[in-house]
Amino acid sequence: MERLQKVLARIYGISRRRAEEMIAEGSVCLNGEVAYLGSKVDCEKDTVVVGHRKISPQLLQFQFTQEVWMFFKPKGVTCTHDDPFATHTLLPYIPHSLRKQKWMFVGRLDKDSEGLLLLTNDGDFANKVAHPSACIEKVYRVHLDKPLELGLIQQLKEGRECQGEFLQFKEVREVNSRKVDITLVQGKKREIRRLLFSFGYEVLKLKRWKIGQLVLDKRLMPGQSRQLTQKEIRQIFQKKC
Repeated sequence: MERLQKVLARIYGISRRRAEEMIAEGSVCLNGEVAYLGSKVDCEKDTVVVGHRKISPQLLQFQFTQEVWMFFKPKGVTCTHDDPFATHTLLPYIPHSLRKQKWMFVGRLDKDSEGLLLLTNDGDFANKVAHPSACIEKVYRVHLDKPLELGLIQQLKEGRECQGEFLQFKEVREVNSRKVDITLVQGKKREIRRLLFSFGYEVLKLKRWKIGQLVLDKRLMPGQSRQLTQKEIRQIFQKKC
């Protein structure tokens, strides 16, 4: 017997929290009766209906195996599943094993940026990485149009309001005069570009190379990916010493 929310999360590729919400909304029936939080299901014998759709026995008995992939997102690719207005999406780059399942990306990068992106079939994992409470650091290598004034580093860390939204960097480390590593914990839309622009700098190139303690594999070329080991997955959640 398995908890119903666990089975729904596996089938739909969603987080268990979202599966619990579906049950609480009353849209899930178990053996002809409205299911409740805490319901358990025998995947070989029980009948589960979501909305007006009966879940097939094959789906109920499907044994889920977590997959997490490291993907080197190229510049010019839009992080989306099916945006009809996007001309160059992630879909052609998705590993074949993930294409056969409900997949998602973790850690959005804008179209003009490149670097480390996570791909997975595990909704719980995606939710855990994305949730602010995880406080997972992400590091970006940023190329600027002119040398950075070192006196601005503290101001970038203190942050400022831009277009009605407060933006700030957790860490700024100089690589050379026109190149810096910027660390964010909870990035907002185009935060690096917007905050630097407010100080008079244009970002020429932006590449994310680290999530938690997981570093983008130098052997990967833009558009390539490889599956992560369990050890590497744990590195995502490791904090710096």
